[in-house]
Amino acid sequence: MSAKQTVYHVTPSGERAAAAGVKWQVEGREGRRVLHEPHRTQKDAIDSARDRAKGHTPAQVVVHARDGHIRTAYTYGDTPAASSNERGRRAGERGGIF
Repeated sequence: MSAKQTVYHVTPSGERAAAAGVKWQVEGREGRRVLHEPHRTQKDAIDSARDRAKGHTPAQVVVHARDGHIRTAYTYGDTPAASSNERGRRAGERGGIF
């Protein structure tokens, strides 16, 4: 049995945080611990998320653009295999991996 994959999301911060100079955040869950980490730049947030993912394999970093769509994803370690009904889905179709 493999370990459950940890997923970190790099997302834009809300308006209130952006007004204080925090424009990006890393969100995720490490076991029972919920992670919410503010950053001033997207690069800083991505670097932090990637460092955390390397220490919690299997893991994935999902980077979102300002409008919320997924820009890119990084995967670390052996990830759980997708079931046959999840493979081959196109963007926007129900039941895909994302």
